[in-house]
Amino acid sequence: MSDVKPVFAEATCRLTVTAVIVLYRMKPELSPAFKSMMAARERLHADVGEVRVLLWDNSPAPEGVRDLSEGVQYVTDESNSGLAKAYNRALGLASEHGSDWLLTLDQDTAVPADFFVKLATAARESTRYAGIAAIVPQIAAGDRQISPNYFQFGAIPRWYRAGYVGVPDEPVFAFNSGAMLKVEALRQVGGYDPRFWLDDSDAMIFSRLHEYGKRVYVAGNIQVAHEFSMKDMQRRMSPTRYKNALLAETAFWDLRMSRAAGWERTLRLALRFVKQWLRKDSAELRRITWHALVRRIFTSRRKRITEWIQATEGYAAGERATVPPGGEPKVSACMAAYNGGTFVEIQLQSILSQLSPQDEVVIVDDGSTDDTLDQIARIGDARVRVLRHERNSGVVATFEDALRSATGAILFLCDDDDIWAPTKRRRFLNALESRDVEIVTSRVRMIDEFDRPLPDSRINRRGRFLPGFWRNLFMNHYQGSAMAIRASLLGRVLPFPARKVFLHDAWIGTRNDLLGGRTVFIDEDLLLYRRHLNNASHTKSLLRQVQTRVELLLAHLVYAFR
Repeated sequence: MSDVKPVFAEATCRLTVTAVIVLYRMKPELSPAFKSMMAARERLHADVGEVRVLLWDNSPAPEGVRDLSEGVQYVTDESNSGLAKAYNRALGLASEHGSDWLLTLDQDTAVPADFFVKLATAARESTRYAGIAAIVPQIAAGDRQISPNYFQFGAIPRWYRAGYVGVPDEPVFAFNSGAMLKVEALRQVGGYDPRFWLDDSDAMIFSRLHEYGKRVYVAGNIQVAHEFSMKDMQRRMSPTRYKNALLAETAFWDLRMSRAAGWERTLRLALRFVKQWLRKDSAELRRITWHALVRRIFTSRRKRITEWIQATEGYAAGERATVPPGGEPKVSACMAAYNGGTFVEIQLQSILSQLSPQDEVVIVDDGSTDDTLDQIARIGDARVRVLRHERNSGVVATFEDALRSATGAILFLCDDDDIWAPTKRRRFLNALESRDVEIVTSRVRMIDEFDRPLPDSRINRRGRFLPGFWRNLFMNHYQGSAMAIRASLLGRVLPFPARKVFLHDAWIGTRNDLLGGRTVFIDEDLLLYRRHLNNASHTKSLLRQVQTRVELLLAHLVYAFR
């Protein structure tokens, strides 16, 4: 386990939260979550933040509520559609109200009185890191930590020590209850999966966030007590609920985890059956565990997934918080800037003229000492978001932070000194309409510092660009500023290997090749690539080229055994 180091200066921000509590056969005034949350809300000063509340009642015969406090909304859903629908509706409300965060709470989770005060502090601290999508407290059942956790070797669950505060480098998983998630990050990943309508909805959403390169801030200074139903199934879980929990758990491990993790889960299920037998738990619970164990051992993974998809089709038919049918995906132009004041304005104008109102430009400035930031500020476009490194970190780390901080579905990599061709965005999005395409790249025309084409200066001409791992390992054809990738690829290519001579573009391209991803090449000059004395990349000596290829190959070998 290792911690991520902060890279940005702490930003001043006001905490704006939409909190959702899902009720079932419990009046709001009896819910420990609602009572404790309202008390915690009272301690949050208006200048520090505000909290709106959605009470979503799944009870079969809700009694309704009267005299709701300001900022509290009550909605009934007698169909008992579980958590995913409630959370996605709350996500929609959070977007309407302009909330930055969505807080999810179980009805029986009591939060401490200083809950929101500490969350506000954690939210400010999280601005120092790239790509924070969630802030989670530590949850304990008795004297045992049960959330959040990570998976050692990708298979064995491990929990963080009590009181741990920081941003772990590994993927973090946490319970829904008490988790505060970035609204923009949730929208980027498509919201909560309706197939995981009740159980493992939290595991699925955190897995999706990590797929998009997001990170989790663990606020171990916030301790929350929680009754975990799986620890007391005999008393707190019906056979029907237990069966659904096992089906969802198996589906999640089949869909999102490694085979080694699946074997660990099978062994854990076998041990649970033995414990149930020794404790003399009800015959019904033991029977359900036994059937689930037999299914894991004797039914193929593919068949289990097919059965799960069929069984949850009714839930999947519901709406998700994603792009409407026929709508264009959100685009993020991700720029690494360093002393680019001379050319950055013309580059931004060439990008912004093509972007839609929902798109964005994410610029990470790597400690420029010229007028780069002033030139960016002069443009005055709300779609431009600027983050600044506290210290110079290099072009690779700067691009990683820009990609993690983006909120679009399609990410364009941009230098601060090039010029986009007028049709670049449209041509790239057309190529990405095919869902199996992960990367799009194009031909490049080189220009000098006066925008004049250089003779015989096309990079990646047809016949020269060749996808494939071994080809690009020995002769890299990937030009970063001419590339766009799906945001969902980030979890497979990040973090970029540190302190290597190869750059991020070679790593992204060859990593995608190695994993079987498809790359599309557009045989048009869709980028004017500027050559001048301050370029970050230069022609390498033969020895340096050999070193680059050896380091790239070794880096892939290291990633294969992470």
